Amino acid sequence: MSTSESPQAGSSPLPPKAGDRITVTYVDHEFEVIIIDPNGLGKGQPSFGLGFNMAQKYIGIPQQTLTDRVTGKGIDKYLENPSGKAFRVTGIVGTDGNNYTVVEAGDWFDLATDILVNPGKTRKATKEKVANFLRWFAITGFYSSANIALKGTFTSKDERATQRWIRARESGKPTRKNYTDVLHDTGAHGKDYADRTNQVYVGLFGMKADAMKQKWELMRGDAKIARNYISEEKGLEAVKFCESMVTQLYTDDMDYAHEMAIQLTATKYNLRH
Repeated sequence: MSTSESPQAGSSPLPPKAGDRITVTYVDHEFEVIIIDPNGLGKGQPSFGLGFNMAQKYIGIPQQTLTDRVTGKGIDKYLENPSGKAFRVTGIVGTDGNNYTVVEAGDWFDLATDILVNPGKTRKATKEKVANFLRWFAITGFYSSANIALKGTFTSKDERATQRWIRARESGKPTRKNYTDVLHDTGAHGKDYADRTNQVYVGLFGMKADAMKQKWELMRGDAKIARNYISEEKGLEAVKFCESMVTQLYTDDMDYAHEMAIQLTATKYNLRH
């Protein structure tokens, strides 16, 4: 994580002041934040606020919608969620002379979580955007902490690997929906979906889905095992590709479509088992 405001080489950093604006870069997301209290978390440990524009950018709630939910006067202003839960809103004059309305960072994430738990009339598209953002933030934060605990650091290489893995998981979801739609249209029900998933996994990796996922789990802790199997990232990408090929190859024989898709995928990803 980095900020856009850094002291010049050889100069002493200036103490933070209420109203200071900075841009915090967290992986590939930029957050415009403002200091609420330079000692909000303890001496020399500032508390930060995020404006309504950040909510619009990352969780899909229009600024005007949030503004309309603010009640109270003066310093006692609160933003009320559909659930009825209220979050303190702080008005602050920035060091650039402009007025800002912000929610403390911890409350900002609580606000987003509360929308998922108690959505009220929140639109489905907004709920999905909130969920995707919180998922991204939680996974990135967890892997950062895990790598620091394991290796004492979270390098840019670790960061890139984590983001590639997240994208691989996310990019497979629309294709998965199309694949299951095709199965449904051909009369699949109940365990038929699991059977077809296992057909793909056995065809590509030589074992059923649960067994392969257990191997991936073991690979994280044993380099010798990892050398003998495809990585989880590449494996999920191969499954996504295979399922996509099934939807394109299917005409009237689902078994044939799977056989051909598995052959093409195995060739593309050089899979041997």
